[in-house]
Amino acid sequence: QQQQQQQQQQQQQPLLLDPKAPLRPLLSENSHENHLSKYTLPPTIIGKDDYRPNLRKNQRVVSFGDVHGDISALRSFLVTAEILDPESTNDEPIWSGGETICVQTGDVLDRGDDELACFRLLATLARQAQRAGGALLLLYGNHESLNAAGLFQYANPGGNTEFEATIGRRIDYNYGSNRWRLQFAGNEPSRWASFEPGGLLAENMLGNMMVACVVGRTVFVHAGLTASHLRDGRSEDEDGEEYGGIGRINDKAREWILKAHHGDNNNWGEFRTVEEVISAAQERARVASRTMPDCLGGGIGSNSPVWMRDYSQPNDKEPKNPKARDMIAEALRESGPDVRRMVMGHTPQHRINSALGGMAWRIDVGASRGVMGGTPEVLEIVHEGGEDGEDVVNILTVDGRRIGGEERAVTRDEVIMDFFDIRR
Repeated sequence: QQQQQQQQQQQQQPLLLDPKAPLRPLLSENSHENHLSKYTLPPTIIGKDDYRPNLRKNQRVVSFGDVHGDISALRSFLVTAEILDPESTNDEPIWSGGETICVQTGDVLDRGDDELACFRLLATLARQAQRAGGALLLLYGNHESLNAAGLFQYANPGGNTEFEATIGRRIDYNYGSNRWRLQFAGNEPSRWASFEPGGLLAENMLGNMMVACVVGRTVFVHAGLTASHLRDGRSEDEDGEEYGGIGRINDKAREWILKAHHGDNNNWGEFRTVEEVISAAQERARVASRTMPDCLGGGIGSNSPVWMRDYSQPNDKEPKNPKARDMIAEALRESGPDVRRMVMGHTPQHRINSALGGMAWRIDVGASRGVMGGTPEVLEIVHEGGEDGEDVVNILTVDGRRIGGEERAVTRDEVIMDFFDIRR
């Protein structure tokens, strides 16, 4: 009994941490519990895991779009995709997809109250999928980029509460102090510490996410890709921003997210004035934005892979950009010798649909209650599953239907009829 009391006392002792060191050890293998392991994704090998053109015949690939912190919507996506055992729980999920490859196209963060719960569920399934011979790949969205830069204007109060309860209080307890929060100047310290470059989730989760990937004859990305993003070596788009091939893009994103660009931490909160606190936090945010690679940066109207809307806007219609068809055709040629379609989220549609002659598949259905509470749908691609070795493309619905992809093609006739209000 005395030995048990001594062990309990040792477990309750605050962890010693260098005042300038990263906070990660407070929640990882050196802490009383390895909380961060719950978010760990399988290691991603750039050039291999992000470029898988050679699939076996009838290999099943599924994909779904923006989640935005809605655990109910995420669960519905996963069950509809037939990769989550519907009898399993969110805390103890069971992968049921076998060798299926699933790509989630980004924006798990913001607008909802269950962001960390969503990432834990996805990470757990990703580890199980790898062991089963399948894969669950996570892409960056613009909201992951925003959070990494310390920009939280789209975060829900309930989401911030989740970060405090799950991350912040654990750090307070393990460190024996809450003064580590001062360096973030009251700007959601638990969220900021989690997603900033070199932060709590950088090494085990964010560093294994990708900006884009090729699986079979399909390239997946959050918002879109252009040829200038994909040409080997350095090239510039029309805005003068530098990009490279898919491997280069993913490598730049990984290199950036793994490094603490702000330098040393100030975990003891040794500031002399309030102004000094605010100035340090502002510089922390500025250096993250200044060093962010072009493939993750940008903003509304940007040509970035996580921000552009040239292939997806307006929703449920052909893109308004008259150059979109030529742009995407050139981008597909640069993606790989037999890449035929691009799958993207980012712009909410009322249902999954294709445009530009089947080259653009728009799969964000606004399923989160923080967006428009749309009905979840999943894109399914069966590699060489049709006649003459063609891929079979389906849309999976929550009521168990498989709708042929050809039924969801947006045509110019539909656009004209919609304009004259004939269909309503």
